[in-house]
Amino acid sequence: MDAKFIVALVVVIAVAAHVVLYRWVKFKIQEGVILQFLRDARDEGAPAHHHAAAIAAHTQLSAERVAAVCARSKEVMADPQAEHSWRAR
Repeated sequence: MDAKFIVALVVVIAVAAHVVLYRWVKFKIQEGVILQFLRDARDEGAPAHHHAAAIAAHTQLSAERVAAVCARSKEVMADPQAEHSWRAR
């Protein structure tokens, strides 16, 4: 194999790993922010579920991103009684 090919392959793999790691860390940070809001709200006596727009307003995330993170998270579940509402497990 040519040395340039090997270097290019290593660079591509390193960049791909960096992107995957960056996206995972970003997701975990955003998931933590959402979970903290949901748990704090529950501890203060607020309803156990919150609409994605309400979570977005308090977490500085877009409502679409809140919905995406909540749908992917294993710690947050959809509220079956209200559409686009989420609650912490």
